[in-house]
Amino acid sequence: MGAARGSVVGRRGRERGGVDGRQASRDAAPTSRRAARQAARAGRGGVATTLLSILLTLVLAVAAGAGGAALATHWFPLASADAAQPHSAQLLSAATQPQQALSAPVRTCSIRPETEAPAALDFHGLIVDAQTGEVLFEENPEGTHPTASVMKLVTSTSALVTLGPDYRIPTRVYPGNVPGSVVIVGGGDVTLKSSATSYYEGATASLAELAAAVEAAGGATSVGYDTSVFGGDPWHPTWEQKERTDGYISPITALMTDAGRTDPNNMYSPRTTSPAQDAAADFASAVGAPLDDAVFVEPGSEPIAEVWSQPVSELVEYVLVDSDNVVAEALARLVAIERGTGNTFEAVDAAADASLEELGLDASTFVGADGSGMSRDNRASASLIVSLVEAIHTDTDGLGFLIDFLPENSLTGTLKDRLGTVPAGAIKAKTGWIDQVFALAGTMTAEDGTELIFAIFVPVENPDGSQITGLGNRNALDAIAAATWSCGATLSNY
Repeated sequence: MGAARGSVVGRRGRERGGVDGRQASRDAAPTSRRAARQAARAGRGGVATTLLSILLTLVLAVAAGAGGAALATHWFPLASADAAQPHSAQLLSAATQPQQALSAPVRTCSIRPETEAPAALDFHGLIVDAQTGEVLFEENPEGTHPTASVMKLVTSTSALVTLGPDYRIPTRVYPGNVPGSVVIVGGGDVTLKSSATSYYEGATASLAELAAAVEAAGGATSVGYDTSVFGGDPWHPTWEQKERTDGYISPITALMTDAGRTDPNNMYSPRTTSPAQDAAADFASAVGAPLDDAVFVEPGSEPIAEVWSQPVSELVEYVLVDSDNVVAEALARLVAIERGTGNTFEAVDAAADASLEELGLDASTFVGADGSGMSRDNRASASLIVSLVEAIHTDTDGLGFLIDFLPENSLTGTLKDRLGTVPAGAIKAKTGWIDQVFALAGTMTAEDGTELIFAIFVPVENPDGSQITGLGNRNALDAIAAATWSCGATLSNY
């Protein structure tokens, strides 16, 4: 992607006008000549009349030369009216002079010292003017690299395009195949509450509601559970086990509560290794019946109870502001199911491709190994991510509200404690970090007021797992963003 995106150069002009003393003399000259002719005609009556005419002509000429058109007006009102016409024409001509175009601001501000710093690693980036689409800076914008959580921009937009903003995820209870039994069936709502409170403050579904509905329908003698909506491995092979104990992600199943947190109110609580079994056991306890793995849904039966998640338009806020990996993975699976590509990790890529293409974007540089960006096998280019942010920025398919869900520097989400040298809220961007890359993509209002769209990545040269990023690399990424903010419209590609 180059400067062919196009540019609009602002134009300013100024009017010039006014009449100087020389112009006044030229305006007054016709008055003197007319006076002389009138005097000559009158002179045929006698010498005295002729001398008087000559004298008056000399007086008028002197007055005109000194800018004394007022004197001529006093003595000869008709001649004065005629004399005003050239003056008015000159003013009109001056007022309608064409405006003069001024050149655009000279782009001389460089961020090369920041992008070429050793800590910037194998830097990739693209920065454009949000108003004109003009490319202000690019470095290998078509090259691919791991995405980290910038992947969540793809997942969130895919969910909105494919499922729709109003789609809610169900959790249902069906009659079991054993008399008196029931089966809780997960639909992919990972925000289902295990208790009255939850980290997900807006969560609208809970085990308590389901249990109350079952009791109202006659209770249960035993409880089974069903997670078949999602298939395949619940844990991606490239995910580090430490991410589970660090509180970033849990095994992905269609039935779980609180996204697998062992402490439902703690954002970074360690995650369980058996989220479906734990959720089913909590439900059975609430119903007052034993959990029985041998109980299955009675074929052809209708649900006896159901609860629904928040709509997708609200779930994506968790995905973007807090970078919630489990909600992202659930939405990516649901998109794949809706697109008909499958219900496993392997189905995510084709479903995301189809969603991007529906938005009119070129997905040729995209590889979706998962929905959260936790896998080092994800790939995207800075060019693709900028195009996606542009689609959000222009409210394509009603995606514009996502801008409000991007973390803001020094204020919200994963940027709350970053980029303190830039005015708070000037940068709105999705963050990303795994061992192989630090990333940042979104919008910023630069110091000069220019609005920019950007995607910048500090990846290791070889993302096979042999190289690891550190805090110094994140600092290098933030230094690039801050320098871009300082440059604004004068940002140079050199």
